[in-house]
Amino acid sequence: MNSMIVKGGDGGRIEVGRNRTIEVVNVQGGQVCDFFAFNADNVREHLSPGHTRSVLRKVYLEVGDRLCSVLRNPMLELVEDTTGVNDFCVPQCDPQRYVQDFGVSGHRNCRDNLAEAMAPYEIPYEYLPEPFNFFQSSPIGSDGRLGQNGSPAKPGDKVRLRALMDVIVAVSACPQDLAPTNNYELTDLELIVRDS
Repeated sequence: MNSMIVKGGDGGRIEVGRNRTIEVVNVQGGQVCDFFAFNADNVREHLSPGHTRSVLRKVYLEVGDRLCSVLRNPMLELVEDTTGVNDFCVPQCDPQRYVQDFGVSGHRNCRDNLAEAMAPYEIPYEYLPEPFNFFQSSPIGSDGRLGQNGSPAKPGDKVRLRALMDVIVAVSACPQDLAPTNNYELTDLELIVRDS
């Protein structure tokens, strides 16, 4: 077993071998996890929300679903989800969002957290992929608009995924404290890698 704590508002990176599982645990509850994965043998192949939506033909995840790469290869399988509330339509927060929507410069954000976590791999900033937002409540209304609610995750809630290839997982414990996303409080995530 290998584990790490990602402090609220920060990012982290961990390797997950094929057929091992990774748990993303909401330590205190209410925290969104922006989740990214890269093929360990070729980081240009990354987890893709858009391709996963196309393959699954849906916008809500269920246990048993396979999350696909930009090359449509299955990368991870969802094997447990104690909250059942996730989003893979909304991109990560970034410096421009804080400036344009909140008039704030220099705020920590998920895009910069990903850039820092993956810095050794020299992925151009503008090529960084979009996330799966675990524990994020973005309901789709009857008019097609995306809502924005606080995360319903309780302490100890988790998402567990099985790696279908060797992957590098990067996460951001989303720093959004100016909108209801994390219930206006940043808390920790724990990543736990286990043998299946």
